[in-house]
Amino acid sequence: MDKLLALTLAAISVSTIYFGAVAMAPEAEQATIPCQQQVAGQVLCPDLIVDPAKMNVQSVTHETFTSTSCDVVEGMTQPGTRTLLRFYQSTPNLGPGDLIVGAPSQHPEWFYYAPCHRHYHFREYADYRLWTPDQFSQWAALKAASPDALSRDLLAAHPELKPIAGNKGGFCVIDLFPYFPVTHPTGAYRSCSSNQGISVGWADEYVAGLDGQFIDVTGVASGVYVLESEVNAEHLYVETNYVNNGSVTIARI
Repeated sequence: MDKLLALTLAAISVSTIYFGAVAMAPEAEQATIPCQQQVAGQVLCPDLIVDPAKMNVQSVTHETFTSTSCDVVEGMTQPGTRTLLRFYQSTPNLGPGDLIVGAPSQHPEWFYYAPCHRHYHFREYADYRLWTPDQFSQWAALKAASPDALSRDLLAAHPELKPIAGNKGGFCVIDLFPYFPVTHPTGAYRSCSSNQGISVGWADEYVAGLDGQFIDVTGVASGVYVLESEVNAEHLYVETNYVNNGSVTIARI
C-alpha cells in the first residue's frame, strides 16, 4: 500500500459518518419539513443516511458544456471541456417514520422552480466535498469537537480548509430501492410531481450520469482524495438523528 493511500485510509477511519452542512440553493426563508407520520398517537420521524457502498461507484469523465447547458446555468460547472468526478448518491431512510414531503408546487418554502430543468428543486438536499487526506483529518477533528454545529458554520469559521465542493440541486426524493425489510413492500412515495417522500426501509438514489451529480475537478492534481457526501445538511427536514447524515469514501483523480 502506497503512503498516500495509507494516509487517506487513516483519515477516513477518523470519522466515516457524521453531520453538517453547506448551502446549495437560492437564499430564501426556509421552513422545516416536520415529522408527519403518526402511529398509535406517536409522531415518528425519518433518519436518512448516505450509503457509502454506492459512493464507491465513481468515474472521472471529460465533458463539454455550453453556456446554455443546465449544469452551467444552474451553477454546477463552467462552459467548456471540464473534468468531472461522477458518483452515485443513495439515501436510505433508517428511521422509525417516513419522510413525507408531498407536492413541490405546494411548498415554495421547501422548493424553488428551476427554469432550465423545468421542474422544482429542493432548496437543500445534499452537499458534496472533496478533500486531501490532510484536510479531511483536520475536518474530522473539527466535526468531532463540535458535533452540534452545521458544517456551513464550521467551514465559515475555518477558511483555511477549502474543500472542492459540488453543487447538485436536489430534484426529487422518492422510493426507488428497498434497503432492508420494509413496511411498504412496494414503496409509498412514487411521484416527483405530487407525492415525494422516502418510506422506512427504502432509499432514494441519484445515478452518476445525472446533471450536477459530480464534483468538477478540472485542474485538480492527480492523486487519492476523500470524497464526502452529506444529506439534509441544513436540517431542512426533521430527523431522529443528524449525526449519521454524512459518509466518506476514497476517490482517485
